[in-house]
Amino acid sequence: MADEAAIKSYRYLRIGIVGVVGLLGMSIGFEHAKASCWQTSISAYYYTPVRSIFVGGLLAIGLCLIVIKGSNAWEDTCLNIAGMLAPVVAFVPTSDAGKCWSEQPIPLPIKDDGALASWVVSNVDNNVKSLLVAGIAGLLVTAAIAIVVSRSAAVAKVGASGTRLALLGAMLLLIVALVAFNIWNDFNTDSHFVAAIAMFVFLAGAVGGNAWEHRDRAPRPYFWLYAVIVGLMAAAAVLLVALSSGWRHVQLFLEGTQITLFAAFWLVQTKEHWHEIN
Repeated sequence: MADEAAIKSYRYLRIGIVGVVGLLGMSIGFEHAKASCWQTSISAYYYTPVRSIFVGGLLAIGLCLIVIKGSNAWEDTCLNIAGMLAPVVAFVPTSDAGKCWSEQPIPLPIKDDGALASWVVSNVDNNVKSLLVAGIAGLLVTAAIAIVVSRSAAVAKVGASGTRLALLGAMLLLIVALVAFNIWNDFNTDSHFVAAIAMFVFLAGAVGGNAWEHRDRAPRPYFWLYAVIVGLMAAAAVLLVALSSGWRHVQLFLEGTQITLFAAFWLVQTKEHWHEIN
């Protein structure tokens, strides 16, 4: 019974990520229907009525990516890092606010001189500080739990060294984020872009790692599916560079494509491991 409950919980978490992606798409669709235009990026919908679902959805996805164990060490690392970057993408909005909204934000998020409005800066300051403090506290609690349970022979079999490396990596990321938040003058305007790119790179890395792992493994369709998905993700990124100067919605297209392709990978992998717990 315990194994069955664990497997069901694992399935629900995985399917829940796809559900959140669908929720975000639905919210953007409703906003588009009212505004009759598109924002320049999915991130720019932070400044529209989509904001709550955009921020909440990224937090939910980030948590799931961290909680769900990857099928191998490479995938688990990529998912953990992407999951830690997701809240940064959510809490630090893009500095390109766009101009397509059904209800104009008042006051406007961008001042006449191009600087972020004080309410945006206050949001970033509060949210990022809270994220850093919660992250440090969570890391300390996780380390304490790992120390206690690693004394058990049953837990030791899964490899305490992997746990230590994961904690070390998380600590390094938190230190980098803490330093950047305090000394990077352009943190409020540029960190969203950096975090978003890095998040998509690590998501693609998780897909590519699965393709590589399946290169000599049966059944072969999974190798081809994963390889095609990561290939399309790379091709879409190249397309962004090629079209970035001639199409104002290229970022919207790229983000939507990357999210859709990762959701497709997630569904395929969920099918592959339907009766397992990674």
